[in-house]
Amino acid sequence: MDEKKNPIFLLSISIFLLTTLMGCISESPRDHNINIIKQIVEEYHESHTYIGTDVYVCGDMARDVWNMVKTQGINAKIVVGNIDKDTKSMSEATHVWVLAEVSLDEWVAMETTGGYLVCDDPDICPISNSRYYRGFQFSDPKELDDSLEELRHPCPDGYVLGSDQRCHPACGGSQYCTGDSICVDGECKGCSEGYILGEDLKCHKPCGSADTYCSGDSICVNGRCRSCEEGYILGNDLKCHQPCGSTVSYCPDDSVCVNGQCLVLKVV
Repeated sequence: MDEKKNPIFLLSISIFLLTTLMGCISESPRDHNINIIKQIVEEYHESHTYIGTDVYVCGDMARDVWNMVKTQGINAKIVVGNIDKDTKSMSEATHVWVLAEVSLDEWVAMETTGGYLVCDDPDICPISNSRYYRGFQFSDPKELDDSLEELRHPCPDGYVLGSDQRCHPACGGSQYCTGDSICVDGECKGCSEGYILGEDLKCHKPCGSADTYCSGDSICVNGRCRSCEEGYILGNDLKCHQPCGSTVSYCPDDSVCVNGQCLVLKVV
């Protein structure tokens, strides 16, 4: 008898086809999505090379995988974080990966640079790491790009990020002035310790307080700036004198100014 016409053979084929068909039909949407994202991340890893440890490099790979997952009709997010330690800010982030929603509110992490899934179920994922489910999440690559751009350039135009993690006015390009120094024509100018840089861009000794100094012809006396009215000179005796011979010379009390010269008075 022809084997193909054998009832037992035909029954076996029918059972095989039915079993196969039922297996396909019985695959749940969750299992279907898991198989899809597993295939995506593995095939992407085989066809791409990850070079470097830069967050921006793995960000490019996460964008690609995110797009592939979304193309399959599966909801996905891009996550920026640190898989080695907990982080509080984007500046501490060192890695980027993808989260895929395989069923309602059930997400599975996709390690895009390593080519595997990360979750607590060992039947699905070879790696378990809860930090893949923390971090800063973005709904699409544009949100990620905007955030990474802010990370690269956190300060507005005209400002520079300092070592204190604060934004300072730029001075002469990418430099900024520290301490009490100020920017003058693209250069930082400041004074030695114990002096104040005045509005005249000169260094002055403080008078009375650490941020007060005497300007013009005034001098500091007992913590107060003293000076004379216009046309007079403050002498070493802390009295105001009329100039004699020049704008900086004056005659002491025992002399008078005659034709620009001080003449000593004789006592008769």
